[in-house]
Amino acid sequence: MNAGGADSMWTAVNESTMYGEELAVHRFADLPALAFVHGLEDVWSSWTPLTRFLAGRFRSYPMDMPWRTGGTYKWRTRGTAAQWIEAGLNLVPEPVSVLVAHSLGANSVLQWLAAGAVPKFDALVLLSPFYWPPSMPADWKVFDAFREDFAAVMTAGLRTRLGERAESMDPEVFAAMARKMLDGMGPQAFLALFDQYSAATQLPLAHVDVPTLVLGSPQDAGLAGERAEALKADMPCAELYLDPRLTHFCHMEQPREVAELILSFVDGHRSP
Repeated sequence: MNAGGADSMWTAVNESTMYGEELAVHRFADLPALAFVHGLEDVWSSWTPLTRFLAGRFRSYPMDMPWRTGGTYKWRTRGTAAQWIEAGLNLVPEPVSVLVAHSLGANSVLQWLAAGAVPKFDALVLLSPFYWPPSMPADWKVFDAFREDFAAVMTAGLRTRLGERAESMDPEVFAAMARKMLDGMGPQAFLALFDQYSAATQLPLAHVDVPTLVLGSPQDAGLAGERAEALKADMPCAELYLDPRLTHFCHMEQPREVAELILSFVDGHRSP
């Protein structure tokens, strides 16, 4: 029941007959699929602001990963980051054209690629990943500094989720909420992220040929200094776009800008 002779543009997802008349629901088959991987202690719906700016170009599939808010962290012993990414992608009901991943989700994608995955994506976008340069010592000083960075990033995430409420909230009340949030996460949340961060050094990513865009801020703890350049050196296909106006949670706080950057990158690497 395709119309107008443009058979390749439509596909029927459901058909029925009622009172002798045919009914059907179609979808635009020419919209490519875009999958999202959220970060630590986040939820799949956090991608909503960004998907609104991509709706006319992609069919969005936000993945609900086991490192979601309120998770038990049993996932750390039940599968590797690479295995969880593979399992999530296998649930997407059609071939993925573009994959966008944030923070720990982005690092998990890097682990998946380093494990030998050869995806047939048109593009890969990594938002605010963490990367460990080979010159950084694995000592207690770095461990303690990252623990402070972890608390700062998670607190910033709370402020983002609260939105305008955070601006009018008593600072002591907000600080108490942040402490309660961090206490609720416990050390397992920090260790999960630190494991991914410390493992991200000189990853075997040279084989990756998927056009990759790394978005973030040069002031972000995971990309500051030589971290971004270390990722670029290990992953030659990656293009870096670091802008101090972008935050760690840019997909929620600057969704229009991020959407424009994604679309420009995808269009620039689309096969003629």
